[in-house]
Amino acid sequence: MLTFTYPTLQAFWLSLNTWGVAGGSEFVGLQQYAEVLNDKLFWVSMKNTFVLALLSVPLTMALAILAAVLFHSASNFPFRNLFRAIYFLPVITSAVAVGFVWSWIFQPDIGLLNALLEALGIKGQMWLSSPSQALPSLAIMNIWMRLGFDMIIFWAGLQGIPSVYYDAAKVDGAGAVARFRHITFPLLNPQIVLVAVIEIINALKVFDLVFIATSGGPVNSTRVVVLHIYDLAFSWNKMGEASAVAICLFVIVIIVTVAQWKLLSRRVEY
Repeated sequence: MLTFTYPTLQAFWLSLNTWGVAGGSEFVGLQQYAEVLNDKLFWVSMKNTFVLALLSVPLTMALAILAAVLFHSASNFPFRNLFRAIYFLPVITSAVAVGFVWSWIFQPDIGLLNALLEALGIKGQMWLSSPSQALPSLAIMNIWMRLGFDMIIFWAGLQGIPSVYYDAAKVDGAGAVARFRHITFPLLNPQIVLVAVIEIINALKVFDLVFIATSGGPVNSTRVVVLHIYDLAFSWNKMGEASAVAICLFVIVIIVTVAQWKLLSRRVEY
């Protein structure tokens, strides 16, 4: 509790003061919050952060549920554990390494993805070099990194669903889609809530992938909130404003998390 509370209070105190290059400070109250809210780059970074979350979180969860159901159903598949390990491998891979590898994959001239597209007769794209394609490209990288983690949680949840429900549904003539809709999906609700909260928080504080792959470019099209905090603090020497943005992000994360918990949590009994 102390390791969480003290840094938060320290950041709030920093946000109430201006800090000079030599280390001196001056108390200015909420002035820097007003400057942050009038800063166009703050709202650009906020919009990019939420767009990235909307692009990556729902798709990551849907693919993870699909993969978990397939692995759970294929209980006799001999290479099931090997494929499960391959899916989980990106989770334990350094985000810096992932950023460098995917930056090469997305290279317009020498990248692997455009080479594959051109081999299929499809015109190559600019990917990370295009203001309209850079954010969706980052979403693809984020999905690739987070898919294995979500899949393991959903797969663990599937282990706890009694098979008697599926047996009874089969006797009643329910098909695979009906069994998923009326048994699997409702009983996975605790895992869905947990993963949704984790993934939204992860998406709102994403930094390393963006910093390595685009550094916020082109034309600030991938500038996210945490990258904006980093630039304010360490590139533009505005520690007070950086702390104010960090406190704003903290409040937003708390609000979004509580809202998700209220909206998604529901008791399911059979």
